[in-house]
Amino acid sequence: MLLAFFPLLAVLVQLASAFSHPPSRRDSILSPLNDPFYTPPKGWKKASNGDVLRTRKVDLAFLQIDEINYEAAYQILYRTTGAYENDPSTTVTTVIIPHNAKRDKLVNYMIYTDAAGAQCAPSYAMRKGGKIATDLALNYQQLLFSTLLEEGYIMTLPDHQGPTRAFAAGRLEGRMSLDGIRATLNYERIGLSKKSKVASFGYSGGAIASGWAAALQPSYAPEINAVGFAMGGTPANITSTVENLNDGLFSGFGIAGVVGLLYTYPKIMEWSKGKITKAGHQAIEFARNNCLVQTLLEYPFQKLLSDKFVLGGGELLYDPTIRSVIYDMVMGYKKSETPTVPVYMFHGQHDEVIPFNSAIKTGRDWAKHGADVYFEELTDVTMAHLTSELFNLPNVLFFVRDRMEGKSFSKGFTHKRTGNPLEDPGVPLKGLGSLVEAIQNIVGKEVGPGDAYIHSKIKHHAHRQ
Repeated sequence: MLLAFFPLLAVLVQLASAFSHPPSRRDSILSPLNDPFYTPPKGWKKASNGDVLRTRKVDLAFLQIDEINYEAAYQILYRTTGAYENDPSTTVTTVIIPHNAKRDKLVNYMIYTDAAGAQCAPSYAMRKGGKIATDLALNYQQLLFSTLLEEGYIMTLPDHQGPTRAFAAGRLEGRMSLDGIRATLNYERIGLSKKSKVASFGYSGGAIASGWAAALQPSYAPEINAVGFAMGGTPANITSTVENLNDGLFSGFGIAGVVGLLYTYPKIMEWSKGKITKAGHQAIEFARNNCLVQTLLEYPFQKLLSDKFVLGGGELLYDPTIRSVIYDMVMGYKKSETPTVPVYMFHGQHDEVIPFNSAIKTGRDWAKHGADVYFEELTDVTMAHLTSELFNLPNVLFFVRDRMEGKSFSKGFTHKRTGNPLEDPGVPLKGLGSLVEAIQNIVGKEVGPGDAYIHSKIKHHAHRQ
């Protein structure tokens, strides 16, 4: 029942209000760096992409407070690809089966971790006994988890950043997400057929994975019966995103993203030798050992494009080596990488983290190349990055429902402007009244209009340093 959100809300509010404190940790399970489950067996490179290498049944917990109400949960180590398509790699997906499971439908949910710490991986953070999730990266996403599970959808939640913690490495994340779908369909205990309908969603860093999965699916995994891809707050262009984050409140996102690329692409690592400053090495060390909230609190208002972290940093984004990597990760610029199933994109007009113009350009470019894209622009002044995610959760759910039911979808590019999605009188009438109230509670008490309360907390922490 959606009413079950209310006991959870009290915990959410307490954890979010204390999010300036580092997460505590239980000792009952090993982190991905020490857990042998994550180490592939001998001969794994000979396997095909999406092949199951190892499995285990796991206990999950939302917020590490109580067990999720589900029938079974499994983790799958599977074969996939790394920085390049000919680069073998592995990662893990967590599959949750609800009690009322629909055995012909699968939701591929790309959690945003937006960080480079190993302990931030969903496969660890969601396990009972893992780190207590004080990160907003997991807390607020669990509202939609619960709703999707209640509706009977089996969910697969890949560690789409892989073992290198490749935050911002879009092509890698897209392929790892698609191979996570393959692995889920391949694992017979899940009970899904290879023809099961698959809908995907990701927000913010998760939208990197969802967007690239949408773009690459027709060529990389055409056998997947994809019925739709949803994404919001989409970082469609690394250059414009880093420029937007530079010297701003959320510059920590930029540090985590640069670190993710550094450890994913050997030519960037080689290029960086002798160029990274002492402050740069300290930032790398911090980002590799912490999650989203801690990185944001530690590194607000940083001049990313200066000599502080990298010598010659002012021209960092236009260096030929860097440019060769990030230009290849602009969503929508290659006609050969165009989604062939419905795409739903949404973005706050006043998003202070991810540039709106880059996201809508991707939607238009995809449509120009033949895709069907419905782009919802959230125009209210309160629709900032986190607020837009929370307030638009019902529309994401409607998109998933409609795609699974095979309903019609608008052709070409559709651009809709909406003030506040929760002002749609049809939302509570469609059985989501409790979800709407839960969202409003969180925003009103802990996020604030336009993410104002979060801004205040980061600024307060910065002043104390």
